[in-house]
Amino acid sequence: MSNILTMNNIQKSFGELEVIKDISVSIKQGDVLSIIGPSGGGKSTLLRCAAMLETINGGSILYGDKKAAWTEDNGKVVYAKGKDMKEIKNYFGLVFQNFNLFPHFSVLKNITDAPLRVQKRNKDEVMAEAEVLLDKMGLKEKADSYPYQLSGGQQQRVAIARALALKPQILFFDEPTSALDPELTAEVLRVIRQLAEENMTMAIVTHEMNFARLVSDHLIFIDGGVIVEQGSPDQVLGNPKMERTRAFLNKLEQ
Repeated sequence: MSNILTMNNIQKSFGELEVIKDISVSIKQGDVLSIIGPSGGGKSTLLRCAAMLETINGGSILYGDKKAAWTEDNGKVVYAKGKDMKEIKNYFGLVFQNFNLFPHFSVLKNITDAPLRVQKRNKDEVMAEAEVLLDKMGLKEKADSYPYQLSGGQQQRVAIARALALKPQILFFDEPTSALDPELTAEVLRVIRQLAEENMTMAIVTHEMNFARLVSDHLIFIDGGVIVEQGSPDQVLGNPKMERTRAFLNKLEQ
């Protein structure tokens, strides 16, 4: 299987603060990568760099064989431009922890707006696909509702449908359940598990360890801007090699 995403030697600082020191990670088609670690360790920043919401200070990002960002010999980071960047941005969809839905758009318009306006796709086709997605998310009867009329779990499922409507090759989830109570968390995790079963390629920043163990092919533990440990979920969560990983997991269990 070819890599959908390859990130090499990523560095990211905010002023003096070095949040990512040197992280390399690749995700193959159909794989689910979970990213765990303490707050402030660099997990969400790594995802935001992958989605071009933050610019990197060093390293390279590739989607398939397309270069999104790279470091030149003089140390300057260059990003793809124009048509190339547009193509690259079609590779991924992003689901945030706080939904980020348009409050003045109905559920249906939230899902169909970008495929119609940004991707300029056929309206009948987009509408038909949106209907299928709403059904899949268990939200068929909510098409004409507005975000404020939905529970947090329903809003997050709309956000997932919106990301899927763009037909991305990889979906990024940034702590998709951190704003939800346990009952609503379960319904969102169920949807993500279903996507995993359908071989959707995903990278998920999560603090739900049981969920990470269930859905992931690969798991990385990030702390202090580096990957401390990586491997299968059973290895990293069940039999960690590094003392730092053990301490983190023990703290979660208390």
